[in-house]
Amino acid sequence: MKKLLVVFGILMCFMSCVNANSQEPLKPISTFKIEINEPSGITYYKNHLYIASDYNGLVYKTNLKGKITKKIPTDFTDLEGVAVDENGDLFVVNELKRTFVKIKPSGETDKKYKIKGSQKHNNSGLEGVCFSKKLDCFFIVNESSPREVLRISKKGKEKDSFKIDFANDLSGICFDEESNSLWIVSDESKAIYNLNLHGELLKKYKIPVEKAEGITIQNNKIYIVSDSENKLYVFKKDN
Repeated sequence: MKKLLVVFGILMCFMSCVNANSQEPLKPISTFKIEINEPSGITYYKNHLYIASDYNGLVYKTNLKGKITKKIPTDFTDLEGVAVDENGDLFVVNELKRTFVKIKPSGETDKKYKIKGSQKHNNSGLEGVCFSKKLDCFFIVNESSPREVLRISKKGKEKDSFKIDFANDLSGICFDEESNSLWIVSDESKAIYNLNLHGELLKKYKIPVEKAEGITIQNNKIYIVSDSENKLYVFKKDN
Protein backbone atom coordinates (compact mmCIF):
# COMPACT_ATOMS: atom_id res chain seq x y z
CA MET A 1 0.00 0.00 0.00
CA LYS A 2 2.83 2.37 0.90
CA LYS A 3 4.52 1.64 -2.43
CA LEU A 4 1.31 2.46 -4.28
CA LEU A 5 1.02 5.78 -2.43
CA VAL A 6 4.62 6.65 -3.29
CA VAL A 7 4.07 5.80 -6.96
CA PHE A 8 0.86 7.83 -6.98
CA GLY A 9 2.65 10.81 -5.43
CA ILE A 10 5.44 10.66 -8.00
CA LEU A 11 2.90 10.42 -10.83
CA MET A 12 0.97 13.43 -9.57
CA CYS A 13 4.18 15.44 -9.26
CA PHE A 14 5.14 14.46 -12.80
CA MET A 15 1.75 15.44 -14.20
CA SER A 16 1.95 18.80 -12.39
CA CYS A 17 5.37 19.51 -13.90
CA VAL A 18 4.16 18.56 -17.37
CA ASN A 19 1.18 20.89 -17.01
CA ALA A 20 3.29 23.81 -15.77
CA ASN A 21 5.75 23.44 -18.63
CA SER A 22 3.25 22.67 -21.40
CA GLN A 23 4.41 23.76 -24.83
CA GLU A 24 1.01 23.21 -26.46
CA PRO A 25 0.08 26.46 -28.23
CA LEU A 26 -3.17 28.24 -27.54
CA LYS A 27 -5.26 29.01 -30.60
CA PRO A 28 -7.11 32.36 -30.75
CA ILE A 29 -10.89 32.24 -30.88
CA SER A 30 -10.97 35.76 -32.37
CA THR A 31 -8.54 38.21 -33.94
CA PHE A 32 -9.26 41.89 -34.60
CA LYS A 33 -7.27 44.50 -36.51
CA ILE A 34 -7.07 47.66 -34.41
CA GLU A 35 -6.38 51.24 -35.47
CA ILE A 36 -3.78 51.78 -32.75
CA ASN A 37 -0.09 52.15 -33.58
CA GLU A 38 2.32 50.18 -31.37
CA PRO A 39 -0.13 49.00 -28.67
CA SER A 40 2.01 48.44 -25.59
CA GLY A 41 -0.40 47.62 -22.78
CA ILE A 42 -4.01 46.59 -22.19
CA THR A 43 -6.48 46.32 -19.33
CA TYR A 44 -10.18 45.62 -18.86
CA TYR A 45 -12.66 47.83 -17.00
CA LYS A 46 -16.47 47.81 -17.10
CA ASN A 47 -16.98 46.06 -20.41
CA HIS A 48 -14.30 48.10 -22.18
CA LEU A 49 -10.61 47.73 -22.94
CA TYR A 50 -8.00 50.42 -22.34
CA ILE A 51 -4.99 50.15 -24.64
CA ALA A 52 -1.81 52.23 -24.26
CA SER A 53 0.23 53.28 -27.30
CA ASP A 54 4.00 53.53 -27.23
CA TYR A 55 3.81 55.45 -30.53
CA ASN A 56 1.95 58.61 -29.52
CA GLY A 57 1.39 58.46 -25.75
CA LEU A 58 -2.37 58.01 -26.07
CA VAL A 59 -4.57 55.66 -24.06
CA TYR A 60 -7.44 54.33 -26.16
CA LYS A 61 -10.76 53.23 -24.71
CA THR A 62 -12.24 50.54 -26.96
CA ASN A 63 -14.99 47.96 -27.04
CA LEU A 64 -14.14 44.28 -26.65
CA LYS A 65 -13.35 44.03 -30.36
CA GLY A 66 -10.81 46.86 -30.22
CA LYS A 67 -13.00 49.53 -31.83
CA ILE A 68 -12.00 52.94 -30.48
CA THR A 69 -14.62 54.86 -28.47
CA LYS A 70 -12.36 57.45 -26.81
CA LYS A 71 -8.80 58.79 -27.00
CA ILE A 72 -7.05 59.99 -23.84
CA PRO A 73 -3.84 62.01 -24.33
CA THR A 74 -1.06 61.83 -21.73
CA ASP A 75 2.11 63.78 -20.97
CA PHE A 76 4.26 60.83 -22.07
CA THR A 77 5.44 59.21 -25.29
CA ASP A 78 7.00 56.07 -23.82
CA LEU A 79 3.94 54.31 -22.42
CA GLU A 80 4.42 50.62 -21.68
CA GLY A 81 1.41 49.67 -19.60
CA VAL A 82 -2.01 50.80 -18.40
CA ALA A 83 -4.24 49.89 -15.45
CA VAL A 84 -7.56 51.05 -13.99
CA ASP A 85 -8.34 50.84 -10.28
CA GLU A 86 -11.71 50.14 -8.64
CA ASN A 87 -12.65 53.84 -8.81
CA GLY A 88 -12.03 54.07 -12.53
CA ASP A 89 -8.79 56.04 -12.08
CA LEU A 90 -6.24 55.50 -14.83
CA PHE A 91 -2.58 54.59 -14.25
CA VAL A 92 0.31 54.16 -16.69
CA VAL A 93 4.00 53.28 -16.53
CA ASN A 94 6.79 55.11 -18.33
CA GLU A 95 9.75 52.85 -19.12
CA LEU A 96 12.51 55.36 -19.76
CA LYS A 97 12.02 57.39 -16.57
CA ARG A 98 10.86 54.44 -14.40
CA THR A 99 7.73 56.28 -13.31
CA PHE A 100 4.30 55.03 -12.23
CA VAL A 101 1.73 57.71 -13.03
CA LYS A 102 -1.87 58.42 -12.11
CA ILE A 103 -3.54 60.50 -14.81
CA LYS A 104 -6.64 62.67 -14.74
CA PRO A 105 -9.65 61.92 -16.97
CA SER A 106 -8.37 64.68 -19.28
CA GLY A 107 -5.04 62.85 -19.57
CA GLU A 108 -2.96 65.31 -17.56
CA THR A 109 -0.62 63.94 -14.91
CA ASP A 110 -2.23 63.79 -11.47
CA LYS A 111 0.45 62.01 -9.43
CA LYS A 112 3.82 60.59 -10.38
CA TYR A 113 5.88 58.04 -8.47
CA LYS A 114 9.48 57.03 -9.12
CA ILE A 115 9.95 53.26 -9.07
CA LYS A 116 13.27 52.25 -7.55
CA GLY A 117 15.54 49.85 -9.37
CA SER A 118 18.14 49.72 -12.10
CA GLN A 119 18.06 48.78 -15.76
CA LYS A 120 21.00 48.24 -18.11
CA HIS A 121 19.27 49.83 -21.09
CA ASN A 122 16.61 52.47 -21.71
CA ASN A 123 14.32 49.84 -23.22
CA SER A 124 14.69 47.17 -20.54
CA GLY A 125 12.73 48.78 -17.70
CA LEU A 126 9.09 49.00 -16.62
CA GLU A 127 6.99 47.19 -19.19
CA GLY A 128 3.52 46.49 -17.81
CA VAL A 129 1.14 47.20 -14.92
CA CYS A 130 -2.09 45.78 -13.53
CA PHE A 131 -4.38 46.42 -10.56
CA SER A 132 -5.74 43.90 -8.07
CA LYS A 133 -9.01 44.91 -6.46
CA LYS A 134 -8.79 41.92 -4.12
CA LEU A 135 -5.32 42.87 -2.83
CA ASP A 136 -5.75 46.64 -3.29
CA CYS A 137 -2.39 47.05 -4.97
CA PHE A 138 -0.63 47.15 -8.33
CA PHE A 139 1.80 44.75 -9.95
CA ILE A 140 4.48 46.09 -12.31
CA VAL A 141 6.86 44.05 -14.46
CA ASN A 142 10.43 45.01 -15.30
CA GLU A 143 11.20 43.73 -18.79
CA SER A 144 14.75 42.44 -18.32
CA SER A 145 18.02 42.97 -16.43
CA PRO A 146 16.39 42.03 -14.12
CA ARG A 147 13.21 40.21 -15.13
CA GLU A 148 11.19 41.13 -12.08
CA VAL A 149 7.66 41.54 -10.74
CA LEU A 150 7.10 44.41 -8.29
CA ARG A 151 4.13 44.73 -5.96
CA ILE A 152 3.33 48.42 -5.55
CA SER A 153 0.95 50.28 -3.22
CA LYS A 154 -1.41 52.98 -4.47
CA LYS A 155 1.12 55.53 -3.25
CA GLY A 156 3.87 54.05 -5.39
CA LYS A 157 5.70 52.27 -2.57
CA GLU A 158 7.26 48.88 -3.27
CA LYS A 159 5.77 46.24 -0.98
CA ASP A 160 7.71 43.24 -2.27
CA SER A 161 9.15 41.75 -5.45
CA PHE A 162 10.37 38.52 -7.03
CA LYS A 163 12.57 37.57 -9.97
CA ILE A 164 11.45 35.52 -12.99
CA ASP A 165 13.76 32.97 -14.61
CA PHE A 166 11.40 31.04 -16.89
CA ALA A 167 10.82 33.69 -19.59
CA ASN A 168 13.22 35.52 -21.91
CA ASP A 169 11.57 38.86 -21.15
CA LEU A 170 8.44 40.25 -19.49
CA SER A 171 6.11 42.30 -21.71
CA GLY A 172 2.83 42.58 -19.81
CA ILE A 173 0.96 41.47 -16.70
CA CYS A 174 -2.57 41.07 -15.37
CA PHE A 175 -4.16 39.88 -12.14
CA ASP A 176 -6.70 37.04 -12.25
CA GLU A 177 -9.24 37.86 -9.54
CA GLU A 178 -10.93 34.48 -9.90
CA SER A 179 -7.84 32.38 -9.18
CA ASN A 180 -5.90 34.98 -7.17
CA SER A 181 -2.93 34.58 -9.51
CA LEU A 182 -0.92 36.50 -12.09
CA TRP A 183 -0.61 36.13 -15.85
CA ILE A 184 2.48 37.37 -17.68
CA VAL A 185 3.11 37.61 -21.41
CA SER A 186 6.60 37.36 -22.92
CA ASP A 187 7.30 38.88 -26.32
CA GLU A 188 10.60 37.05 -26.89
CA SER A 189 9.37 33.68 -25.61
CA LYS A 190 6.03 33.97 -27.47
CA ALA A 191 4.30 32.57 -24.42
CA ILE A 192 2.00 33.40 -21.54
CA TYR A 193 2.62 32.24 -17.98
CA ASN A 194 0.27 31.77 -15.03
CA LEU A 195 2.02 32.09 -11.67
CA ASN A 196 1.12 32.36 -8.03
CA LEU A 197 1.81 35.41 -5.90
CA HIS A 198 5.22 34.03 -4.90
CA GLY A 199 6.35 33.84 -8.52
CA GLU A 200 6.03 30.06 -8.84
CA LEU A 201 5.05 28.85 -12.30
CA LEU A 202 1.64 27.16 -12.55
CA LYS A 203 0.98 27.02 -16.29
CA LYS A 204 2.69 27.96 -19.54
CA TYR A 205 1.22 28.29 -23.03
CA LYS A 206 2.87 29.16 -26.32
CA ILE A 207 0.94 31.74 -28.36
CA PRO A 208 1.03 32.51 -32.12
CA VAL A 209 1.48 36.24 -31.57
CA GLU A 210 4.31 38.44 -32.83
CA LYS A 211 5.50 41.14 -30.42
CA ALA A 212 2.90 40.47 -27.73
CA GLU A 213 3.02 43.53 -25.48
CA GLY A 214 0.00 43.38 -23.20
CA ILE A 215 -2.40 40.95 -21.54
CA THR A 216 -5.67 41.18 -19.63
CA ILE A 217 -8.33 38.69 -18.55
CA GLN A 218 -12.09 38.95 -18.25
CA ASN A 219 -14.16 35.94 -17.22
CA ASN A 220 -12.84 33.06 -19.34
CA LYS A 221 -11.17 35.15 -22.05
CA ILE A 222 -7.58 36.31 -22.42
CA TYR A 223 -6.96 39.48 -24.45
CA ILE A 224 -3.49 40.11 -25.90
CA VAL A 225 -2.29 43.00 -28.08
CA SER A 226 0.43 42.73 -30.72
CA ASP A 227 2.75 45.72 -31.14
CA SER A 228 4.00 44.88 -34.63
CA GLU A 229 0.74 43.57 -36.08
CA ASN A 230 -1.63 46.16 -34.55
CA LYS A 231 -3.96 43.32 -33.63
CA LEU A 232 -6.08 42.24 -30.68
CA TYR A 233 -6.05 38.49 -30.03
CA VAL A 234 -8.68 36.74 -27.91
CA PHE A 235 -8.03 33.32 -26.37
CA LYS A 236 -10.20 31.09 -24.23
CA LYS A 237 -8.73 30.62 -20.76
CA ASP A 238 -8.16 27.04 -19.74
CA ASN A 239 -9.85 26.56 -16.38
